[in-house]
Amino acid sequence: MLTIRLKELRKQRKMKMKEVAAYLKVDSSFVSRFEAGFRKLAQEQIISLEKLYKIKNNELLKLWMADEIIENIKNYSFAKEVMHLVEDGITGYEKLLAKQTRQELPIKIMKLLNEIDEIKKSIDALKPLSALQLKKLNEYFFMEYTFESNKIEGNTLSLQETAMVIKEGLTIGGKSVREHLEAINHDEAVMFINEIATSNETISERTIKDLHYLILKSIETPHAGAYRKSEVRISGSKHEPPAFFDVPFKMQELIVYWQTHQNNLHPVILAADLHQILVGIHPFIDGNGRTSRLLMNLILLQNGYYIANIKGNLKSRLLYYKALESAHVDGKLSDFRLLVAKAVKDSLTEFYKLIK
Repeated sequence: MLTIRLKELRKQRKMKMKEVAAYLKVDSSFVSRFEAGFRKLAQEQIISLEKLYKIKNNELLKLWMADEIIENIKNYSFAKEVMHLVEDGITGYEKLLAKQTRQELPIKIMKLLNEIDEIKKSIDALKPLSALQLKKLNEYFFMEYTFESNKIEGNTLSLQETAMVIKEGLTIGGKSVREHLEAINHDEAVMFINEIATSNETISERTIKDLHYLILKSIETPHAGAYRKSEVRISGSKHEPPAFFDVPFKMQELIVYWQTHQNNLHPVILAADLHQILVGIHPFIDGNGRTSRLLMNLILLQNGYYIANIKGNLKSRLLYYKALESAHVDGKLSDFRLLVAKAVKDSLTEFYKLIK
């Protein structure tokens, strides 16, 4: 399906293979091979071709996804049954995405977003900050973020202990090796998203897998950066994540959602939406919460906002889980969007107080 359409589009645009190759920064023979169906294209190359051929509504990306699904299941005798399962899953998922695109933001959230942007303007007016000042602020906020995010997942290191483990390499008596590694790994992951945001790299599945790898390396290394190969259930939640064989396709949809809405949704809302979608997919055996919060903050950082630090105390944690449950089970997005927006405002407010 995809190969035929790609050839049609190139001829319609009266382009030569070498022109397409130059745009993709590949050899002309590569273009010839993928148009003939002998070579696969990466998702990033499909997106580039959509821009080159001025394709709307993700037409090529949809064809690429369809070919991927068919290639993965065509040799199974129960392929048709799998397709029905995937169709059922996508139907529910598309309903959630449709609500996200059509749902009007409540006045309460709109008001909060306006307040956030006013604070951001005040911060921007004081920029650029000195390298030393920014370094000190990042150390403070990033450390607190690592402490709170790990606390949500049950890590018992205090803020001071977290800092001692990360900055001084000390071992805290009575604390497990895993808790020490969680602190070190998360700190590295925060530095990673800050580097990506600074370099303005695009977000892809690879980005999310790399974040997850950093979170779980040396803890559950075989699962680090790899999608799950088994079914999972979320303790205390009525939400049922998609079947494991459906995870790659759901993740592709998540990236499409980001690509589609990065210019028409407020960055705070987009960050909140991708967080709750990723947690809902639950693509990994462990580390989904931390990875989702990192993705959320990567989007915020890329758009000139700051780290949104969702607290790990019992009250805040319960509100966080309740808001996610409302989005996943009931399709009600306002609670989680509001929770994230409040966290962004609190963070920006504190940031502004420290620099003015």
